[in-house]
Amino acid sequence: MQASNMRSNLAATWLAAVVLAGLATPAVAGSTRPLYVFAPSAGDGRLAEQRSINAASSGGYRERDMTVTVVAGDSVSGSSRSAAALRSRFGVGPGQFRVILVGKDGGVKLSSGSPVAAGTLLRLIDSMPMRAQEMRERGR
Repeated sequence: MQASNMRSNLAATWLAAVVLAGLATPAVAGSTRPLYVFAPSAGDGRLAEQRSINAASSGGYRERDMTVTVVAGDSVSGSSRSAAALRSRFGVGPGQFRVILVGKDGGVKLSSGSPVAAGTLLRLIDSMPMRAQEMRERGR
């Protein structure tokens, strides 16, 4: 078997294992870079700050295939999964604020207990090898 086919098969096997282990969902792994924002309640000031940051940077987020899921108390927007399932998956307690960026490979790339500036998120993504490949493929 050629090396490129072996790598491709290994990548597919790894992705299947990640999905089966519940570390990623097929809709997430490989297609988007999810940003999860957890807050104790919808009225949390840190959530309002992160929402403002996200809204001001929506173009940059779209360009980098980012999606945003907000878990505020027991409410979830941007995902069909329950707040309890998402909190469990990422180990975030109900009273905690947390911002988590997940890469297209399904791995956590950033986890912060305070709002994260868009520039920080975008620079982090732009430093990833997969993003560099995307930019080459898109002719940028």
